[in-house]
Amino acid sequence: MLIDAKSIASGQTLESDVTVVGAGAAGIVIALELSRAGLRVNLIESGGPRFSESVQAQGDTSHFDAHLHPPMSECTRRQIGGTSVIWGGRIVPFDPVDFDERPHIPHSRWPITYDETRPFFERACRYLRCGRPEFDIRNIPGIRQHSIVPGLPDDEEVTTTSLERWSVMNFGAEYANDLNRAEHLNLVHGLTCSEIECEAGRDRVAHIRARTLEGREILLRSRRYVLACGGLNTTRLLLNSDRHHPGGIGNHSGLLGRFYQGHVSGRIAEVHFSTPPRDTIYGFDRDEEGVYLRRRFTFTRELQHARRLGNISSWLVNPEIGDPAHGNGILSFAYLALSSPLGKHLASEAIRKSAIKGTKGRVSAHVMNMLRDLPRTALFIPTFGYGRYLARRKTPGFFQPSRANVYTLHYFGEPMPNPESRVSLAEERDALGLRRIRIDQRYTKRDVEYVIEAHRCWDAYLQRHGRGRLHYVVDDLEQSVWEQAGDGFHQVGTARMSERPEDGVVTGRGNIHGFDDLFVAGSATFVTASQANSMFTILVFALRLADFLKDGARRIA
Repeated sequence: MLIDAKSIASGQTLESDVTVVGAGAAGIVIALELSRAGLRVNLIESGGPRFSESVQAQGDTSHFDAHLHPPMSECTRRQIGGTSVIWGGRIVPFDPVDFDERPHIPHSRWPITYDETRPFFERACRYLRCGRPEFDIRNIPGIRQHSIVPGLPDDEEVTTTSLERWSVMNFGAEYANDLNRAEHLNLVHGLTCSEIECEAGRDRVAHIRARTLEGREILLRSRRYVLACGGLNTTRLLLNSDRHHPGGIGNHSGLLGRFYQGHVSGRIAEVHFSTPPRDTIYGFDRDEEGVYLRRRFTFTRELQHARRLGNISSWLVNPEIGDPAHGNGILSFAYLALSSPLGKHLASEAIRKSAIKGTKGRVSAHVMNMLRDLPRTALFIPTFGYGRYLARRKTPGFFQPSRANVYTLHYFGEPMPNPESRVSLAEERDALGLRRIRIDQRYTKRDVEYVIEAHRCWDAYLQRHGRGRLHYVVDDLEQSVWEQAGDGFHQVGTARMSERPEDGVVTGRGNIHGFDDLFVAGSATFVTASQANSMFTILVFALRLADFLKDGARRIA
């Protein structure tokens, strides 16, 4: 049942077996799983079914470096569905190497193994509507060419058969009926949790204090509490809950808010293939269910250890669409559409800004590209428009073939866990009185070094098999990687897992060290960030936590 917090009297206490804070993807999955098991669940969401600027403004930060981190309004969404309302839809699992304790990556020790996560892949895929949990192109029926170009095999160092799946799904819309009809579930929206209050002298939650923008105060009381507010907002709530715990609940180690990780990502090179251009797999494949797939360059586990690399992947992309020198009418149309006043309705602001960044030429040059390429451009517009906005399984994007068989290479890698990269509380407060956070995101020289080394390995791989080479498009590789580093879309690490309380914030199960009733769900708990974005692994851990809570409820009963 959906309940608007405006209908609840101030001072009332909402009781349940489990309170889940945050109706993003993780919160929705946990709430549905628990309610289907017969547990009474209150799912609390700051936003509502529709976007509200005043609600979104509650999540604004006090300070951040705009070069390194986008505004929170572009990378989070206070709305039913959470960030899934605005995400791109890319589905990639963490790799076995991500759970290795790697001596060349300090602070990389997870308290769990890859094998403990693997059993949840299939259920996570079902929730994401992204097909079966198969991430190797060789195991997809009907795919005739496995490598990106003919004769480029997987070897002991590099693979091109690893793939990512695409969901492009808004959890709020997709599961609206399930949430509304669930027998034991109340989704209370328009209610922001402001403080976790503990029983005096005990590491146990007494209740959570929540407020509405209209001034109502409501208490939430349960046997178990799950924080699924997003990578930084969960940490913000813990930091603000410092009435009985100096520095915030979970800060027993002094590490709450530290190890903030955003991926290293950018473009410093082009791939020049020496194979026939028509045989290059430059865009999306589709599996037997119609799910979109994309191939990538990745490294083997053995090479990453041997060469002391961070986990990194790369894939072929279009040239910068803002530069009319590409001479492509379709790319020029995309640039003009996204940079126009209509652009904000065509894509989320973060995706739109990313697409139109770079060198921008005169509008007349883009118009000339369209005129020279008029038949293809005219056919593209309605075809892509239908696939992107009307089809049931929406097209994630589009790629244009290169007649010269030259493609821009986009890299995406994990940063080194760094305790000096952190978020902390500021003095400034939001409309409900919560202290805002300041973001001090930092990268290290090692992040830059391994990105450059990865490109050398990819170049050697292409030349070793006689299928091409890399051509660098920047003069100073190190400076370019530094300049492009910066990511706030995958908010990892600020409430990290650990075996020992002194090494982190939560246990491998997800409960705050010392608490048996307070759990964290989301990427804030991740120890390392992988070459993958966070969504798939967030759901894997959400399902794992839901099963643990269901088992615990059965034991109590």
